[in-house]
Amino acid sequence: MKKIVKKNNLLNKSEKLFIIISILGLIPFIIGLLDLFINKNNFFFIVNLPKYYGSIILTFLGALYWGAILNLPPKSSIPEKIKFFIIIWSVAPSILGLTILSIKSNFSLLMLSVGFLLCQLFDETFNKYLLFPTWYLSLRRILTLIVVIILIFSYFIVLLS
Repeated sequence: MKKIVKKNNLLNKSEKLFIIISILGLIPFIIGLLDLFINKNNFFFIVNLPKYYGSIILTFLGALYWGAILNLPPKSSIPEKIKFFIIIWSVAPSILGLTILSIKSNFSLLMLSVGFLLCQLFDETFNKYLLFPTWYLSLRRILTLIVVIILIFSYFIVLLS
């Protein structure tokens, strides 16, 4: 994390706060994974925490694009076709999250992993059109990697229990 801060010359306290809160957002994933690992079928949490919390975060990642498009300057140079695609994408993760929550199979954890990877791919592709801070993409890469690894481990723990 220090590399991100140093590389992007983060001096703004609110930017540092965004990074800290983002990192702290991993805690429910980690606790959920530990619960699955330690308690197997006698879950401390009645729900599969990585799946439910992950679906919420997936929805949030799409909503970022909804807000970004709403806050574009009126004479933005983004082509209308790209704006349309970004608007459609902004709700796609929530639809995927809802679908994942309605699936009882453990496979839904792998689907959630794919959802996070799709969000990352979208970030990598469309970041140039929006005004996200320079440190955002680096942070998202790290967080996505950690979350996908946790979700895959969660899948195998549930599968093997």
